Amino acid sequence: MNARGALAISLLVAACGAATPATTRPSVTPAPTPAATASEAPTPTVGAPDTSAFDGIWASAPLTRDMMVAALTAHGLDPSNFDEMFPDFGLIGHYVLEAEIGAGRWRHLDFEDGVTVGGWGGTISHAGANSITVTADDNPCSVSFGLVRSGDQLTVSVGQDDCPNDLAYEVAAYEAAPLTLIQAADWQAPDWSAPQVPPPPSTPGPSTSRDRLAFKFAGTVPGAPLGYLEYLPPSYSKKGDPSPLLLFLHGSGESGVGDVRGLAVLAGAGLPILIQTNQWPDDRPFVMLAPQHDDSTPPLFCMTADEINDFISFALDQYNVDPNRIYLTGLSCGAIGLWSYLDKYGGDAIAAALPIAGNGVQAIEDHGCALGATPIWAFHGAKDPNVVPRDEIYPMTVLHDCTSPAAADARFTLYPQFSHDVWTRTYNLQSGYDIYSWLLSHTK
Repeated sequence: MNARGALAISLLVAACGAATPATTRPSVTPAPTPAATASEAPTPTVGAPDTSAFDGIWASAPLTRDMMVAALTAHGLDPSNFDEMFPDFGLIGHYVLEAEIGAGRWRHLDFEDGVTVGGWGGTISHAGANSITVTADDNPCSVSFGLVRSGDQLTVSVGQDDCPNDLAYEVAAYEAAPLTLIQAADWQAPDWSAPQVPPPPSTPGPSTSRDRLAFKFAGTVPGAPLGYLEYLPPSYSKKGDPSPLLLFLHGSGESGVGDVRGLAVLAGAGLPILIQTNQWPDDRPFVMLAPQHDDSTPPLFCMTADEINDFISFALDQYNVDPNRIYLTGLSCGAIGLWSYLDKYGGDAIAAALPIAGNGVQAIEDHGCALGATPIWAFHGAKDPNVVPRDEIYPMTVLHDCTSPAAADARFTLYPQFSHDVWTRTYNLQSGYDIYSWLLSHTK
C-alpha cells in the first residue's frame, strides 16, 4: 500500500522548457476543491459510503521519532524496527502526514520537513459512525481505521490491516498524535490560474555584479553563524546611507558546510547565479547575503527558523543595512525555512517575504490572519510534485480573505504549466513580475 519512495534529497530541478506567461488571481472566484487544485480531482465512487462526518483534509502535528516510537509501543508493536521503516529520520527534523477523506476516497501523503516524499490512495469500501475501511489502489488489500472526531480534531486508530509490512508504519504515523482539520471539505480555493498576461519584463541595466560577489567561508568572518555568499552593490558604503538587505535562502541541493566546494555550489543557483553571470543590474540596491545550511547533522533537511534569525542578527551587526528594509526570499527548502521563520518569529524583523515552492500550512494554522501583518508574495508551480501546490495555495487564500485584521499585502502567483522550478523565471524576471520593486515598496 505505502509507496513513500526515497527521500527527495535534491529539490533543485531544471527549468521547465520555454517561457510561458505566469498567472495570478485577478479576482476571488470559486474554483475546484483543494484536492483538485493540488492534483487530479478524485472521481466520486458510485454508491460510496457516507463519510460526511469526516470529510476534509487532516494533518498531524510535526511528529518526532520519540512520538512515533511511543505509538508503536502503546499499540503493542515492536518499536525496534522504526529506523528500518523510516530510514530518513536521521536526516530530518520531523514527519507530518495528511489524510484526505471524501468522494468515496482516502488519500494519504507523507511529508518530511515539509517536503512531499510519498503516499498512497484507496477507495472507501465501508464507513460507519466511528470507522472507515479503505481498499488500496496499488495492492489488493485493505485497512480499517477507527475514527473519533471532536470538533476539528480527529483521533485515528489502526485496526485490521492486511497490507504486507504496513501495520507498524500506519500505527507509527496515525497513532502518534491526533490529526487537525486544515481544510474543510467545502473549502473553495480562489481561481489562482485564471488567465492573466503579466506586464512585459523591464530591461535590466548594465551589470558588473560578478566582480562584487564574495565567498565568505565558514569560520572566516567573526560572528558569522554560517558560511555565506556576499554581494555589495556599487552604492554600498560602510558609513553612508544604509542599504536594503535581501537574504536568499537556498534549496536542499545547495546545502553544504560553507567551504570552497559548498559555496561554489550555492553560487550556481537562485539569486547568486544571476549575480555571478552579470544578470544583476548595478543599480539594484540590495546587499544580498546567502547563508549556507549544513545538512550533515540533524535536524537537517531545510534551513531552520533559528538559523535564519541568527543570520539576520549577524547581518545587522556586520553590515550597514537598513533595519526597516530587510527582505527574505527562498526557493524550495529555503522557502520552507522562510515559512518556518515566520511561524516562529513573526515578521517584526522583516519588511516583506517572497517564498517560492514552499509550505506555509503550519504557519497559517498557528497564527491565522495575524501572519498577514508581513507582506508576502508566494509563487508555486501547479504541477509541483515535490512540495504540493496547496501548501501555499491554502495559506495565501486564507491571508487574502482576512478582514480582521486584513493582510498588509498577500499575493500569490501560480504557474499552471510548470512543476517545481519556478524560481528561475521568477528571479530573472522572465515572467514579467517585478519582484524587486515590490520588495522595495515595503518598509517596516
